[in-house]
Amino acid sequence: MNDKDKHTGLLLAALAAIFFGLSSITAKLASNGAGGNGISIAFYRNLSVLPVLAIILKVKGYGFKVTRKQLLALFFIGMTCGGLTAMLLYLSYDYISVGLTLCLHFTYPALVALVYALFFKEKLTKIQGCSLLLACVGIWVMLFGGLEANPVGLTLALLSGVAYSTYLVIADKSGVRELNGFKISFYNTLFGSLFLFVFGKTLGFSFGECRPAGWIWLFLTGLMVVCIGNVMTPEAVKRIGPTVTGILGILEPITSLVCSILLLGEPLTPRTLLGGLLVLLSAFLITIGDYKKAQ
Repeated sequence: MNDKDKHTGLLLAALAAIFFGLSSITAKLASNGAGGNGISIAFYRNLSVLPVLAIILKVKGYGFKVTRKQLLALFFIGMTCGGLTAMLLYLSYDYISVGLTLCLHFTYPALVALVYALFFKEKLTKIQGCSLLLACVGIWVMLFGGLEANPVGLTLALLSGVAYSTYLVIADKSGVRELNGFKISFYNTLFGSLFLFVFGKTLGFSFGECRPAGWIWLFLTGLMVVCIGNVMTPEAVKRIGPTVTGILGILEPITSLVCSILLLGEPLTPRTLLGGLLVLLSAFLITIGDYKKAQ
């Protein structure tokens, strides 16, 4: 690997994380401007950029062909990533700040390590064990250390991390990473939209409340997540590996935290800041631990 590839990978990883962080702000603005609920916002976010992805696949000549095994894996990826993760994140925005949501969401590296230890019999390293402990302490500080933050929002944000960790395990074990990033994003978005619509209708959620004022924010959110972040991340992994990409992913909650304070005027208490920092430290340590384990 030459220096140009490394620099490109670092840039792609950093930009992907920043765009993911910014998309949380536009999603919050979409929720405020569109007047919908977390499920409808996630649904319309996916739907708004699905034609863009289809055009890219057609124009670039990537096509839509996948194997039956890959299609099944992409279906579960769409449910857990494009569906559940997005829905839980956006629902939590009604209760807690965007920055706090993303900090809790970043428990997913520790959760992935726990899943591999419990279900795939991979031995936890000392760093991974320490990371899990830090994540638990951070969650305890935010959930049970006081009543400054809404427990419903905190729980939804934490569950979004659970859903995302499930997606990562499926993506790793199914072998779909060999597919083009745009193709993965297309099926992720397609199946995520189908899941959100069926799930929302089953529970009686309305999909007709989206006002015109919120469409621009919805499209920008989908563009940054689906067409930019979800495409840049696999390309970054190819150039610099998952470890460095994961470390730079810490820029996502930092971006959302800073922007939520500066642009949305959301509050930040010392307790939530402490809990969030512990969770982010956990994510950082477990990524470093994975690198040392690979070495």
